[in-house]
Amino acid sequence: MSIRVLTVVVFLGVMGLLALQRFSGTPELTVVVAAVSEESNFHTGEELRRGEVVSTPSGFLELLIGNDTHVYLAAQTQIELHRIFEDEIIVKLKKGRIVVSTESETPVRIITNQTESLIHKSAASFVNYDFLQTVHVIPLSGSVQLTLGDEYLLTPVPISITETDPVSYATLEVNLEAGDSKTFYEWTGVLSTDVLDFSR
Repeated sequence: MSIRVLTVVVFLGVMGLLALQRFSGTPELTVVVAAVSEESNFHTGEELRRGEVVSTPSGFLELLIGNDTHVYLAAQTQIELHRIFEDEIIVKLKKGRIVVSTESETPVRIITNQTESLIHKSAASFVNYDFLQTVHVIPLSGSVQLTLGDEYLLTPVPISITETDPVSYATLEVNLEAGDSKTFYEWTGVLSTDVLDFSR
């Protein structure tokens, strides 16, 4: 068999496997821009796709994943919609600040360079100070399940994680009404009620 024929056979085989995976896999969830602040470069109703990198140089953004998972992005934040399926939701927080609120049966995983956080039917804020290699995990309702290398934690309190080797963590005092982030938390509705209700 010539090299050319072998190359064509391998190419067709790979393309067939990719097509089969696309049509036989778990259905993807829709991701829609649900709300924007005045400075956003997105518009309400815009649909986003799995694998897309979403950046907010300025302004705030609310994404609705499926029917019951909200992801709010502060200014100067970047996420990747890593895996968005009915049975698996993974968002990679590359930098910046987000709030995640979910009522979905499918847990939401937030990943950074060295951490994986799992939230289920609860709400939490995550901050990735990429330039400091530090991540803050702030449960807003319920607890957050964390994976740090071989260590597993279930934390109902805010913690700060240093992502340099070796990864370490410590509890964190948080005041959501202090500093520049107050406007963002007001916009998400976190500060407007004692019982967190992220539905708009």
